[in-house]
Amino acid sequence: MPTAQQAALIDRIKRVLEADARIEAAWLAGSLGKGKGDRFSDVDVLALCTDGKAGEVSAAYADPSAIARPVLVNLLFGGYIVNVVTEDWQRFDIVFLEKAGLGRYNAADLTPLFNRSGTGPPHAERKPYAATPDAVLKLVNEFLRVIGLGPVGLGRGEYLVALTGIELLRRMTIDLMLEENGVGPAERGGALRVNVFLTEDQRRALESLPPVAADRESLLAADRALAAVFLPRARALAAKIDMAWPDALEQATRRHLKAELGLEI
Repeated sequence: MPTAQQAALIDRIKRVLEADARIEAAWLAGSLGKGKGDRFSDVDVLALCTDGKAGEVSAAYADPSAIARPVLVNLLFGGYIVNVVTEDWQRFDIVFLEKAGLGRYNAADLTPLFNRSGTGPPHAERKPYAATPDAVLKLVNEFLRVIGLGPVGLGRGEYLVALTGIELLRRMTIDLMLEENGVGPAERGGALRVNVFLTEDQRRALESLPPVAADRESLLAADRALAAVFLPRARALAAKIDMAWPDALEQATRRHLKAELGLEI
């Protein structure tokens, strides 16, 4: 349920958009639209424009001061998404689209704000997500590829660049855990929310990873620790979903890391 501050912002957005005859309907989207937001959630709104008018309408809201006084405005995807931070650090996005774009959304994930035309996104039943061999294999291949690039960064002494590689490995480990839990990409929400989707055991495993500094030994320790979390979990999930394991890539990566860095994973 939105906080009083979020509800006031949603109401202002609704009133301004509803007064614009070029906008036929609007829905609250994102985590708040699904009824799963919290006080930290931003406000996401879909605005259905009369066909042929989305570009004109989105350009008109490049200055969103009729809704709130902005301190930052980002125009994304050719201006069809207006991303705003207000002076009291509320955050909102408005996506301007036409009827042809409604198929990308599910009415089950939206809360109507107003609708003059009766036109809306299709209503699809939410099906439970299950990890697939293709999705998990893609993760495993990319994890092995990125960790296999370690000798490049460390060999060049590019420790700052290597820190980026560690973060990629950490992100892939989280994604693997979400696959384990049957949490699909569409359900994962924004980048700033993950705890709710992980088990206590998974959080402990991630929180126990060593801190990483921009030096060789720290980076090697991080590679070793992340591989110790990721690979056994990935193998177990692969067996569960009948995924063929990329043995050749894994063995080649292990040999490469040992020969170049003395690193055994």
